[in-house]
Amino acid sequence: MRGCRPLTDLEISRLLTLLPTSMPYRERTLIVLGLRTGLRLTSMLSLRIGDVAIAGIIQTRIRVRRRTTKGKRFGFDMPLHPQAVATLQDYVATLSDRRPGAFLFPGRKPGTRLSRTAGWRAIKKAFRIAGIEGAPTEIGTHTLRKTFARLIYSALGHDLVRTSYALRHASVSTTVEYLSFCEEEVDAAILRM
Repeated sequence: MRGCRPLTDLEISRLLTLLPTSMPYRERTLIVLGLRTGLRLTSMLSLRIGDVAIAGIIQTRIRVRRRTTKGKRFGFDMPLHPQAVATLQDYVATLSDRRPGAFLFPGRKPGTRLSRTAGWRAIKKAFRIAGIEGAPTEIGTHTLRKTFARLIYSALGHDLVRTSYALRHASVSTTVEYLSFCEEEVDAAILRM
């Protein structure tokens, strides 16, 4: 997480524009879920079909099970952005195993999920296709989570407590670390005073 930066608005736009035409369904789905839910990679990779769909229909809420969350303190449900619903619908249609207990991102061996390394590579590939570059420590899987943090912080009127809740952080101080990239805004505010 340290060192990873959020995407700029221009990079988000470029990434979302290229998604439908240049990227395989799996990469597309990982990117959209990361941007629109802020889930950690491990939580995304642990999702099962039944967590996002009922009887083959993608729901408007996603269920994240307690055992798949960091610290395993609690599970939760959260709304799914319409773009995530549409992307999931397209992606799930390509899967051979659509049973509720099947992994949303299956691994090579039956009954396994995609590994964290393979998920990381898929996301890095999507960034490369979109021309999003940076030092290896600047761009990674947590880039999507930090981007979500920045977007939700802005959408919530810069409310740290509600942003912390949206990210499912145990402490607001962790959320502040995610938003430490706002130095430019602070500098601009100081100069406007």
